Amino acid sequence: MPETRTYGRRRRQLPTTSPEQSDAVPAKREAVSGRVVSTGSGGSTQMAGWDAMEKTASASGSDMYLKVDDKPMVIKILGDGPFDVYNSHWIDEIEDGSKSVRCWGTADCPLCQIGDKAKRFSACFDVISLEDPDAPTLRVWEAGIKIARQLKDIATDGKRGPLNRADLYFTIKKETKKKSVEYTLERVKERDLYEEYDVEPLTDEALDAFLVEAHQWGDVVKEKLDEDAMAEVVDLLMES
Repeated sequence: MPETRTYGRRRRQLPTTSPEQSDAVPAKREAVSGRVVSTGSGGSTQMAGWDAMEKTASASGSDMYLKVDDKPMVIKILGDGPFDVYNSHWIDEIEDGSKSVRCWGTADCPLCQIGDKAKRFSACFDVISLEDPDAPTLRVWEAGIKIARQLKDIATDGKRGPLNRADLYFTIKKETKKKSVEYTLERVKERDLYEEYDVEPLTDEALDAFLVEAHQWGDVVKEKLDEDAMAEVVDLLMES
């Protein structure tokens, strides 16, 4: 039985209309979307070679991701769970472009087969960043395993969840300690937003506009490399 994914102030299924088909009316504050990649889940790409690898690895673009710093940032989570979850390999030998390569997640992953462990976990959520309260912006939040488990605890708690509860917002910040980075997540009730963070809650109209731009359940933000491209990454590692 697939998980139910709900959004917005009213519990409902994610709209399937495309941005071009939607008549959603944005609120007075413009709903600004990031460059969201909606490529569908499963399967490998039909491209090969180094150029294709770099194009695929960077296709999502850094502008679509939530950038967390040492100041608490107010966000609104659109879904009640991650739309994409994956592990990735980190390839230092790649000199130009993204060093992160999505693991196939199967026993025949070429990088896993040569002993290169997929070390980075990513759970991807659509969130509205209220870093600039006058220009709320759609972003993809790549949460690590620690924060993802915190979010799961909240989502599955009948009193605290779901994540996209109408009156629920969050703050997220990071702190660098020596060589490690720690993230702090806190729940914020809608009624406390303005008093504590000088942020007005989003209107239903603004949320509807963002929902049209959101990912579908199972969309991916980083495509898997196909066999040829993976073989070239393996060769690069074996030669180093």
